[in-house]
Amino acid sequence: MKAAFKARLRAISHTSRANMARHFRAVNKKDAALVMVSACIGYAGFATIPRAATLVLAVPVLWTLAKSRYSAFAVILAYKLAASRGLLPGAAVFLSENNSFVPAAALYFLLPFCASLPFLALWDRETGSKAMLVVPAFLITYLLPPLSLIGIINPLIASGTIFRGWGFAGMMTMLAAYVFCAASRKAAYAALSLIAVFAILPGGGWNITRAPEGIMAADTSFGRLGSGSFNFERDYDRANMVFGELGKRNFSESTAKIIVLPETIAGRLNKTGLGLWRCEIQKSLPDKTVIFGAELPTGDGKKYDNAVLMTYRGKIAFTRQRIPVPRSMYRGPFAKTGANLHLWECGILSLPDGRKAAVIICYEAFLTWPFLTSMTQKPDVIICASNLWWCKDTSLPNSQRTIVSLWSLLFGVPAVFARNI
Repeated sequence: MKAAFKARLRAISHTSRANMARHFRAVNKKDAALVMVSACIGYAGFATIPRAATLVLAVPVLWTLAKSRYSAFAVILAYKLAASRGLLPGAAVFLSENNSFVPAAALYFLLPFCASLPFLALWDRETGSKAMLVVPAFLITYLLPPLSLIGIINPLIASGTIFRGWGFAGMMTMLAAYVFCAASRKAAYAALSLIAVFAILPGGGWNITRAPEGIMAADTSFGRLGSGSFNFERDYDRANMVFGELGKRNFSESTAKIIVLPETIAGRLNKTGLGLWRCEIQKSLPDKTVIFGAELPTGDGKKYDNAVLMTYRGKIAFTRQRIPVPRSMYRGPFAKTGANLHLWECGILSLPDGRKAAVIICYEAFLTWPFLTSMTQKPDVIICASNLWWCKDTSLPNSQRTIVSLWSLLFGVPAVFARNI
């Protein structure tokens, strides 16, 4: 009798272990599928298939459906790595003279990894707890320092593909939907179905909004256009090169009153260099407002503000980049060289015609904080000025244009792009 009882226990134990193993394999397969889908969305959503931008909204839903904490983390990390893949070859050019992939790989993996950590820490097995932690996960990753400096490609930016022109209300509505998805698997599957429907409907996805009236952007192809030299002759030659090229485009005959040039096109300007550029603009385009990128030295000149300047009839106004690229430009609060951080600025230029322009400078386009702070000022136009020579053959230029266009769609504000490649 005792032997039979022990045999029965062994049989039950064996069956239980077999059932648990089957369940574990099933869970692993489901979670692996979620990670693969998330990676595919990140790959296609910004740079490859425009209509797939709507599908980006599904990534947080996939996070809520994961069966374990680390699977949920892998869902977010896979999305971010795929969406920012152009950073790997681009950073190799930007960060080192010999195109070394070592610092580039470190930056490429570190930024998405750190930006995904809140989604690892705040995942919970219980649906009620998980629902309560959805909002903190987004806030910590995309709004609060220091992760707001690296919390790239927020899925909420695609809210405009469904809630066009809703602005902050559209983002809050989408965030509330994620809370419901975390609280109920039925709601999650329903949300995935609706997102897929919006993606395939005629007119679904995103489209670049109308061009701003009276504003003309000039893309350039000067290649590696870095800081100026503080040498008057070299800076004079640089200004002549730029204006010689731009003079071929007959801006003076255009009906546009405002001309936008790319980021850093003027190099690093001291008072002498700034005076040179102002004179060149007054001579070449006397009746135009010209907006252009430059670096303005601060303190003893070793640090600088990466800025966009506006000159009109001899007057100068400017706004500074809020979040420069980590490591290569912004080197920390105690560094003696590099770009300055201006996290709390709103990035607004008041145009001569009375409109307000939200200025987004290069790397800021991949972040949430600069757009949100600018949009609180209710701008009339978005100006995106970039210097993309270092990543022109990667996915980043297309991704940047898509992201800015999605913000434009969400807030109903026209956008204009000026890029040097």
